[in-house]
Amino acid sequence: MFLKEYENFIDSIRYFFKSRGYIEVFTPILQEYPNIDPNVEPIRVSVRTPDEKFLFLHTSPEIAMKKLLSKYKKDIFQITKAFRDREIGKWHNVEFTMLEWYKIGQDFNYLIQEIGELLKVLEIAESYEIISVEHAFEEYAGIILSEDEEIFKNNLLTYGYEFDDQEDWETLFYRVYIEIERKLGIKKPTFLVKYPKRLSAYAKITENYAERFELYIKGIEIANGWTEETSKEEILKRMEVYRQNRDLPIDEDLINAYENMPPCAGCSIGLDRLFMILKGINGFKDIGKYLI
Repeated sequence: MFLKEYENFIDSIRYFFKSRGYIEVFTPILQEYPNIDPNVEPIRVSVRTPDEKFLFLHTSPEIAMKKLLSKYKKDIFQITKAFRDREIGKWHNVEFTMLEWYKIGQDFNYLIQEIGELLKVLEIAESYEIISVEHAFEEYAGIILSEDEEIFKNNLLTYGYEFDDQEDWETLFYRVYIEIERKLGIKKPTFLVKYPKRLSAYAKITENYAERFELYIKGIEIANGWTEETSKEEILKRMEVYRQNRDLPIDEDLINAYENMPPCAGCSIGLDRLFMILKGINGFKDIGKYLI
């Protein structure tokens, strides 16, 4: 019975983190300010207050959890519903269940090891592999990746890729990346590391690479994590870039929280996807028959 199996699945994850000393936290889903993510659209909702206030459904609990990190400096995790506009497809849903956690004093390598242990506990996999984004481009697309736009475009032309001259580096990167994703994690879970600094999100950058990773199982993205950039100035700089041409306000309380942000690493996992892989359920359309 999937209802009981899903309950056991969530209980196992909760016990895993509590047994490792993490504190479970519960933060509001409705937020005054949106998550500012270059690849995610928040949902704005109208709340019937005297001033007809607009709030946002969080796309992840990141904002609230980072404020807690700044104040308490403890390892924390949360299992919550998250909401993302335009996320509709076989493996995408506007509403989904997310696990997010932060580890004080560690980097993304620690999180990779921790996820490996979690996959063992859930009996999903006993081992995993780690490959770089550059290796994945060469192995699965036959393309040498470069952050120099002109060089990258020339490499694409050499390997027979056609594109519009107006398409920029990031657009072309993701066009190839979508093809590569389907080939990752087929034999064993695959952690993709050493992302170009252009795609750092809020990760620390070291030697021109972002200290971040994504986990793929059977061609499906499961986790996204990184060593957190803790510089207030750098975070504000990136937020300004990510909200260009978008009506998204910046949360000044979050920016100020970075004044006391401890060194840490954070990660999120789509739990619906992970459960579907565990049970062989073929996408959100099918899981709805059992759990929704």
